[in-house]
Amino acid sequence: MNNQPYPNYGPQVPPPYQPGGAYNPQGGAYNPQVGANAAYQPYQSQNIHYCGDGKYRWVYEMDMMKTPALLITIFKVLGLSFFIAWGIIILIAAIGGTDWETIWGITKVILILCAIFIPITFLAYLIVSAQNGRKYVVLFEMDEQGVLHRQLRKNVKRDKAIAWLTVLAGVAAGNWGAASAGFVSATHDSLYSEFSKVRSVKPKRKWNTIKVNELLTKNQVYAEKQDFDFVYQYILAHCTRLQS
Repeated sequence: MNNQPYPNYGPQVPPPYQPGGAYNPQGGAYNPQVGANAAYQPYQSQNIHYCGDGKYRWVYEMDMMKTPALLITIFKVLGLSFFIAWGIIILIAAIGGTDWETIWGITKVILILCAIFIPITFLAYLIVSAQNGRKYVVLFEMDEQGVLHRQLRKNVKRDKAIAWLTVLAGVAAGNWGAASAGFVSATHDSLYSEFSKVRSVKPKRKWNTIKVNELLTKNQVYAEKQDFDFVYQYILAHCTRLQS
């Protein structure tokens, strides 16, 4: 373990996460006067809570019309699906000895379908955004093994979720499971990223977004500006198989 004190990074930009690091919640940064041998204090902020079960939890509310990260991901998944379908069809056609004119005809059909589905997908996104009041509210749970992205149901507002999480953050570890059952029931879809399987981590600061990508699973972690560096560095520190 490094016994050198951490440098003073200031209140808004925490240094790279290191297990055992001494964090100063009042100053909002690692205390340069406290060495790594000091008692470990987990990161705490107005938004992120360190809960009794050893997990960091926070609620993030995204404006679906102002932040395009979610829409861009949807289009990427749609494009990848069409590309894979096109590749399989072309491969089968080529193996079967199909002439290039027919292959080009198949390609044009795929392109036409793409042109049709792009506006349909965008319209569907607008409808879903309107149904949710333009808000996409997410609960994140993060520990040394991975990060869980839970979408809250549209009838659960951000302020209510934060108040609920603040209360639960004070619950002892042994009682956390039972106490959080109601909170979990308020969530909808979820996506888990196991750090040992993550291949790339890409920060998008202007969208408060961190892309956490496994081979086939693409996750997105959102964090407020004041917490962005901590979340990003924590994820980097625990992803042991990142590709350069």
